[in-house]
Amino acid sequence: MTSSENDVSKSQISGKNIHEESNIYEDEINLIDYFIVLWKRKYFILLAAILPAMIVGIFFFLLPKNYKITYVYDVRGDVDIPNDVEGWKLNEKNYNLLIDSFYSEENLDRVADGLRKDGFEEYAEQVGRNNDTLGKFIKFEAIPPFLDVSKSNITNPDQLKQIRDMKALLLEVTIVGKSKENMYKMSSVIRDNIENVIPLYIVQRRLSSDVIKYNDLLSDIEKNKFSLELSLKKINKVLASLKEVSIGIPANKQDNIVLQFNVGEQSQYLPLSYQIQAAESKKIELEENIKVNEENYKYYKDLLDLNNRVLAELNSKQASKYSEEQFKTFLSSLTASCEKPEMKDYLSSYIRKIDNGVMLHKPVTEKPMIHSIAKGTVKKSGVVFVIAFMIAVFAAFLWEGLEKNKTKLS
Repeated sequence: MTSSENDVSKSQISGKNIHEESNIYEDEINLIDYFIVLWKRKYFILLAAILPAMIVGIFFFLLPKNYKITYVYDVRGDVDIPNDVEGWKLNEKNYNLLIDSFYSEENLDRVADGLRKDGFEEYAEQVGRNNDTLGKFIKFEAIPPFLDVSKSNITNPDQLKQIRDMKALLLEVTIVGKSKENMYKMSSVIRDNIENVIPLYIVQRRLSSDVIKYNDLLSDIEKNKFSLELSLKKINKVLASLKEVSIGIPANKQDNIVLQFNVGEQSQYLPLSYQIQAAESKKIELEENIKVNEENYKYYKDLLDLNNRVLAELNSKQASKYSEEQFKTFLSSLTASCEKPEMKDYLSSYIRKIDNGVMLHKPVTEKPMIHSIAKGTVKKSGVVFVIAFMIAVFAAFLWEGLEKNKTKLS
């Protein structure tokens, strides 16, 4: 019984080994069949892979070259100009405002008009507001780039504030064109816009901030006016009461009369004559504060009116071809018409600050190198070759399979 069972198990094991050997043999045969098919269709596979790659390579090789020029602006702010009206001061907020100003509808129209005027109709079309290729034609880049706080894991408020307050050191403006000979002339239109028009948008925003600031100052003075006048009335009553007490008392004996004098939460006892002097000093101080506030109110009111006039000028002309020189001419005429010396001084200072801004808004190099842009011909041809090769191999096996089916049917 035992020997028969052993014979059965041995036969099963030997049968299993024979089955495994036959599978390995079949796999080897299949692999050889694959290589036979590949060798048989080698010319088809090579032609189908090389031909598309050659066509793509020739196509990109014959395409006209594109060129780029990059203007670099130093925005580190090494020159410290107090209350600079045109300084870029490129933290992340100001950088985004600069980009938004450049890509605004009225500014793009202005750039397109300038390009058309100089005969660059093709580039003017590229600046069109609905053109998706605009970002490839003109590119802005802050160096170092600003960090995206939303994608970071930083939660410390101080670190977040430092990141948001971080300022760029350089601003790169890259312009792409198709003609090397016209690159400087074409890019000068965009340069002129960035250096002489965009600063007016910055001035416009800062004027709006100044208008809000002066309105707040006037509001504070108006709010404090009532409390100062009320305090003055109170001290006048106190002074009148003290003087009534002193009536009929000789001056040399007033020091013998001591009255309670409240200072905050504490009580002090001073002679009557000292109390009168303190009340008179307080009265003089309050009267001077009221006079100073009245003078400040008039000054801030004049500044508010002046800034509103300048802001109205920019708001009305910003959509037209308004240049920095025209703005300076307007400021000069406004200075000449001012009757108050302090307003003349303010406007003269404003013009000088704009002149300083013009000097700062110049690229590091007036004529940077023009570079050709790599077309990526080899890389693109290589990708096409790999894809075409895989398709050709698949087609070769499909072709071989169809021929075998035809042979069996026949």
